[in-house]
Amino acid sequence: MSVVKAASLHLSTNKNLKVNIMNNQNLFSQSYGEIIKNILGDGTHYFQMLGNPQSFNWPVAAAGQISPEAYQLMSAAPTYSPVGEFGGVGESTLFSNYKQVFSHVGFKVSPEHAQQLTKLSNQAKAAQKAVVDAGTDANTAYNTAKQNGGAFFKTKFPTPESWFDGPGKTYMKEIKTAEKAADGIFDQIQALNEANQPEELQDAMNLIKLPSGSPSGGNTPRGWAVVKDQSGVLQWQPSFEISTNSQNWRQQLTDGSIGEKTISLSASKSDSSITKSWAGGSVSVGTPFWGFYANGSWSKTDISESDDSIEVTVKLQSATNVLITPGDWYEGGFLKQLATAGNSGTGYEILPPYSASGDQALFGKDGICSTMITGLVVAYKPSFSVTMKSSTYQQHEEEIKASAGLRIGPFTFGGSGGHYSQDISTTGNTTTLTGGSTSEDPVILGVTVGFPGTQKPG
Repeated sequence: MSVVKAASLHLSTNKNLKVNIMNNQNLFSQSYGEIIKNILGDGTHYFQMLGNPQSFNWPVAAAGQISPEAYQLMSAAPTYSPVGEFGGVGESTLFSNYKQVFSHVGFKVSPEHAQQLTKLSNQAKAAQKAVVDAGTDANTAYNTAKQNGGAFFKTKFPTPESWFDGPGKTYMKEIKTAEKAADGIFDQIQALNEANQPEELQDAMNLIKLPSGSPSGGNTPRGWAVVKDQSGVLQWQPSFEISTNSQNWRQQLTDGSIGEKTISLSASKSDSSITKSWAGGSVSVGTPFWGFYANGSWSKTDISESDDSIEVTVKLQSATNVLITPGDWYEGGFLKQLATAGNSGTGYEILPPYSASGDQALFGKDGICSTMITGLVVAYKPSFSVTMKSSTYQQHEEEIKASAGLRIGPFTFGGSGGHYSQDISTTGNTTTLTGGSTSEDPVILGVTVGFPGTQKPG
């Protein structure tokens, strides 16, 4: 699962517009730049900040398996945006996009087979659209049921998986039916191409075929892993490797091998980090920058909209980038050759109407296979200090004192998934709110993004 959702957080370019009118958006942009500078460090980093940070607390899977929670994020194909969200069923994945690319590549075959390949390529396009449409329908149905169900829905279906294992079973069946049809077309394309492919590429293509044995048999084929689906049934999934897990990472913290990081934000400063990011332009975030958690939900709070004196410091006991690598099924070298050499002297051709880039592209911003996750940007034990005018605090005093959680952009303290402490002090006309997370779970603030074929944005 995996699609990530992005929208539009329009940063104003009007220099005469006062900062305090747009500083909620501006503070998101500052957060984005501070994370890159203070966590990822020097060099070029293609970072996507999550609009819905996630706990790095995936359950330990049985030997030879990957936990569904871990797999959902590692296998995702991020939207082409500096801010995104993960968590839907039927979302775009690196593997599905990678496999689509091969559905639109033909090798030097007979004219009769070439005609068949073109026909199958068109069928593959329609079949993949059916997969995407089925996933969109499933997400729409789940979100509608969640919105209409209120607190009762959250109690009965605490995770999307629990709903799709119950009332949403029909949608999961439709997704699997569409995926099976797309796989069948891919197998036909591969059968026509196989005899004309170099041996190493034949091997690569064989690695992306669904294994025929049972996932519970104990013998995991090269390039594949075992993951439980929404119903707890073991399924074959293309493998991904993570450089550490949350348990090992916490051990590194106690060893003192990862140092403290500080994020500093100011409502009086303008920032263009997001608009100058790898994805450029403007983005949208599905959550407010400020929020308080009470009565089972987050409420939007624009405390900086009328107070440009607000200063924020978020200290992270530690933070790092945990690397993610696709398994042996992923042939990045061939994708690079396909993206840069095109059809020239390679023994294969990109089937029309597709091309390596441009309209109907395989790669790049609007391509079938445009992005992949290369790392998880993870933080541990964040604490905060928010300084504001006392009049601002008094305006929001009731909701601050009643809250069980505080959201500061990509940083969440407390709420339904954790614990949080707070302290309030006033000196003159200034009030300072301090506190921190008491949770032992690290938090994923975002991901680093890679670009199949092109190796860079564009």
